Amino acid sequence: MEEKFKSPPALEVLKFIISNWKIVFGLPFAISVIVAIYTLFIPNKYKSTANLLPSQRPTIGLDLFSEDGGLSSIANSVLGGESEETNRYIVLLSSYSTSKKIVDKFNLTELYEVEGMDDPVGEAISILSERSTFENLEEGNFIISVLDEDPVTAKQMADYYVILLNELNTKIVSKDARVYREFLEQRYIKLTSEIDSLQSEYIEYQKKYGVFEFPEQVKEYFNLIGILTAQQLEAEVKLNTISTTLNTQSDTYKNQKVLYDAITKKINELYRDEDPKNLILNFTNLAEVGSEYYDLYFQLEIQQEIQKFLLPLYEQAKMEEAKSLPIVTVVDEPRVAIKKSEPRRSIIVILSGITAFILVSGYMIIRYSYIKNKEFFDSLKG
Repeated sequence: MEEKFKSPPALEVLKFIISNWKIVFGLPFAISVIVAIYTLFIPNKYKSTANLLPSQRPTIGLDLFSEDGGLSSIANSVLGGESEETNRYIVLLSSYSTSKKIVDKFNLTELYEVEGMDDPVGEAISILSERSTFENLEEGNFIISVLDEDPVTAKQMADYYVILLNELNTKIVSKDARVYREFLEQRYIKLTSEIDSLQSEYIEYQKKYGVFEFPEQVKEYFNLIGILTAQQLEAEVKLNTISTTLNTQSDTYKNQKVLYDAITKKINELYRDEDPKNLILNFTNLAEVGSEYYDLYFQLEIQQEIQKFLLPLYEQAKMEEAKSLPIVTVVDEPRVAIKKSEPRRSIIVILSGITAFILVSGYMIIRYSYIKNKEFFDSLKG
């Protein structure tokens, strides 16, 4: 007759466990004692924490980043909101260059006792990353925490992380501001030269032919061309700004390119308008002297409109490049910890005891099942 496995009743199993209470309770207790003794040899670690808040990012270019228009939407995508900003902190703080500076300043290869290894700096950085925590909280603040066996060293390392964060960001922002300023500077120098040349030519032409009185509608037309051209330059500046920070395949870049092309197309349409009923645009029907005068006046108005737009941007860009603002404001400075953070010996001992109890109890259940079904297991062996 074939033997079958029979699960023992729970009450019998419980009685078996209780009958072996010395093993069931004694072994976990012994393990807990051993673990407790072992934890005494684990060095204490102290945590120092810096609570930071992102500083207000300076705007670049007056109306360019205004709330009502300009590049405000682009700025949000390029510069990022609070979440993207604090994620940027994590990237900067976790970088190899930052970790290397921490290792060198505090001689962590010696402190972490990794000098004899093949890659002592890499090993020190690995330990440092395990002991350093960078956390982005929902409230918008940013936390830097450092663990070390020396509470003073932990505080100094947290302080240095804040310093490095501001230094790295200042370097990056200064580089972006310099590129932006150089672009505006080149455009402004070229514009100034063109205006000087046009003004000289315009004055000479006035002396030669006298001053013409232009109809109000002609002035309005020139203003329209000037405004559209200024908008075209604004779109060009935005497009250039985006291209230095975003991929040309991004939606933001494509939308700005569509806007730039639309303005350019409209300007071209105005230039090519040869409707004979529209005397303003039909330059060929004007007297030769008048047409040349109109052309000079038209070009000068355009360049002056562009100058009105470009000059404040250029001046603001120079100021942004010159000043250096911290990326974060320290809300709570790191402190020298009085109480240890690690190891949590009581939790370790309790968890080890519970784990040992579960394992021993499981072993007893398996053993009792084996005893009650010995004939079944023997049949399997046969």
